[in-house]
Amino acid sequence: MPAGEIFHVVSPVGQASVTPIEQAPRLGTLDGKRIAIVGGSFMASVTHPELKRIILEEYPTATVYVLNEIGSAGVYPGPGVRRRSVEDFQKRLTELDIDAVISGNGGCGLCTPKEAGSSIAAEYIGIPSVTIAGPGFDTQVAVTAANNGVEVARVAKYPGAFTADDEETIRSNTRNILWPQIKEALTVPLSDSEKLNKSSNTDIDSRQTVYSGTLDDINIYFNEMNQSDGLPIVPPTMDRVNEFLKFGGVDYDTPVATLPIAHRNTLALHVAACGVMAGCKPEYMPVLIAMTKAMGAPEFRRTLASTHAWNPYCWLNGPVARQLGIDCGQGEISEDANMSIGRFMNLALKNLSGYYVKQDRMGTFGYLMPWCLVENETTCRSIGWTPYHVEQGFDINDSAVTVASALMWGNNMAPSTDSPERIMQLVAWDIT
Repeated sequence: MPAGEIFHVVSPVGQASVTPIEQAPRLGTLDGKRIAIVGGSFMASVTHPELKRIILEEYPTATVYVLNEIGSAGVYPGPGVRRRSVEDFQKRLTELDIDAVISGNGGCGLCTPKEAGSSIAAEYIGIPSVTIAGPGFDTQVAVTAANNGVEVARVAKYPGAFTADDEETIRSNTRNILWPQIKEALTVPLSDSEKLNKSSNTDIDSRQTVYSGTLDDINIYFNEMNQSDGLPIVPPTMDRVNEFLKFGGVDYDTPVATLPIAHRNTLALHVAACGVMAGCKPEYMPVLIAMTKAMGAPEFRRTLASTHAWNPYCWLNGPVARQLGIDCGQGEISEDANMSIGRFMNLALKNLSGYYVKQDRMGTFGYLMPWCLVENETTCRSIGWTPYHVEQGFDINDSAVTVASALMWGNNMAPSTDSPERIMQLVAWDIT
């Protein structure tokens, strides 16, 4: 491409499908109020009873329910999905005429959305809430709430890792650090400045140019918009996107999926744009569409937020891999085709699903680039091995894509003991 050539690019990000709710006013005082302190993660057995003592000391006329006296909602479901635990929790709050909810403690990538879910469920029925979380996970609480229509999520931030402190320190931090934040969160009015910036729900033509510039300009723009993975991208111009749409046999505005956790309406154009950016070939488009749909499965996404850094990947079965020349031999994931499809998954997790490192992908040391495997079905048949898609009920000549996650690093068991029995127990724990 000529130096200084100007590119006109489209956005790889769909529009939010969740309409923000009108949150109830905060409470003027906690005097005489009925307060539920819910959740059970990370030393909640210490923080929650201590909070009850503090509240009743300062507000003797308040009524406080703790831990299992009410239960909790769990992860808040996406649009159109019903979850019995949420409905039961909201019913219990209503029956007990609860005025405020305190939920905690968010201290890992998987428990934080669960504890935030109770606060979100409360806000949906007009009950002010606050979520307790550790450093870093406070951002995850706010984003989780915003993705589910609660634009302002009040958080009380614990000063460090819950499990690093002894019980006396936790009680002291609860009294001196958490409690002032909690009281303010439940009594100070909400402000517009607290709202997270979110994608507009206003209908726009996804084909419109969002930025124009040189190749360097384009890469800087996508990095600043947090829509790239930090590596150079191919500019997603409409000409390139249209080539992908042609091979996919779809129009630009064909709906593909509404993917958690940001619940964005993903069109074929957005899938194609991520494919272009990743360096995929246009003929990969049917694979990319199928992969996008697969990424909505709960079994796939349940590990993505974990602090253990589960690494997403995919594999292909059937004729499509052979037809497209996706490698299935030695060193396959390092071949160009396999790498570009893996990179598509990396960009799709961010732009289509709304997962961002340090925000709601909380792997302690980050993540490897996703990879794309292909099963060598000729060899499988020669040794009597059933290909994976056939095990799942597909015909040998069906083409299929599978998405999964692997815990390849960041949580390896390194026993610090010379006791064979303890090593056996650790190995058994890691397996199960």
